[in-house]
Amino acid sequence: MDGIIHRHTKPGTSPGTLAGRAPVPDEALDFTLVEYTPDDVQVVHGVEVDECRFHLGTPGHTWIDVAGRPSSEMLRNLGMAFNLHPLALEDVFHANQRSKLDLYEGQGFIVLNDPIYEDGVLLSRQVSIFFGDNYVISFHDHKVDIFKPVRDRIQTAGSRLRIFGIDYLVYALIDLVVDRKFPLIEAVSNHLEQLEDEALERATKDTLYHIHQARRALVAFHRIQWAERETVLAVMRPDVPFIMPETRTYLRDCFDHAVAVLDLVESYREMTNSLMEVYLMDSSNRMSEVMKTMAIITVFFMPLSFLAGIYGMNFERDVGNMPELGWKYGYYFFWFMVVVIVGSIFFWLKRKRWI
Repeated sequence: MDGIIHRHTKPGTSPGTLAGRAPVPDEALDFTLVEYTPDDVQVVHGVEVDECRFHLGTPGHTWIDVAGRPSSEMLRNLGMAFNLHPLALEDVFHANQRSKLDLYEGQGFIVLNDPIYEDGVLLSRQVSIFFGDNYVISFHDHKVDIFKPVRDRIQTAGSRLRIFGIDYLVYALIDLVVDRKFPLIEAVSNHLEQLEDEALERATKDTLYHIHQARRALVAFHRIQWAERETVLAVMRPDVPFIMPETRTYLRDCFDHAVAVLDLVESYREMTNSLMEVYLMDSSNRMSEVMKTMAIITVFFMPLSFLAGIYGMNFERDVGNMPELGWKYGYYFFWFMVVVIVGSIFFWLKRKRWI
């Protein structure tokens, strides 16, 4: 299950150590540099870390977006170029961190989660954001370019991203990550509807497993979204540097979206509990129907077994112990009793509405 943090560094390792997982080659990354002012914007794909050093002293704003899992060497170089704190770099290197806001001298560090939901399994993808006076550095584990909509808005002349400060870019990235959970919620809803139909109409032995799997995913989703809501709230605090009061107004709207997602996750988690109860109740009803059928069959055959037992006893017919054995209509009389008994039982059960 996603949401479990896997750390592979040995106990006692120095904080900020970028080791403990398999290295990722830098060529597997998508490295994008965006430099913009209110009047101009420049977007460069596939830049090297050393090239970013020349953009630190420019009058505009600099945004570096790294898609994929960066190697330890690349993180060290980027950390030296932008003076990034080693503890924050360690959190980027070891993904699956809890959403949070950390403040260091001259910079802030935000961790968010952008999970995906596939076949009842929640897979978490970490999004890390460094921000300073005039720069933002974002990392995300996705192979797809999730921040392309924000980059397209920057390239639009007159957009708020071009006019406002670097803090508005921080808000735009947070808002996109939060809003990406609404399509995820819709996927969860569709999956739960399928499980509901399966539980009510064609439940199998795997149905309970699928419901339990969806419930575990929603528990993990709730844990992720709870931390993310608190992170957005923390960014809104007045003591957070580089975040202007005008941007906090937009962050409040982002916070409302995070709360809405959390409410939906809680309601769907309760829905999985209800689905589990429906499945167990349906299984109990089906078992009751089986037992009812067996009981009705037993009721029919108990008197017949009694008659068969009586007439199966070894009495001497000539002595007269059982005179109907010598009667020429004795066989027909036996079946007449069988029909009468079975008919009486049938009409009695029908009257009781048991069949």
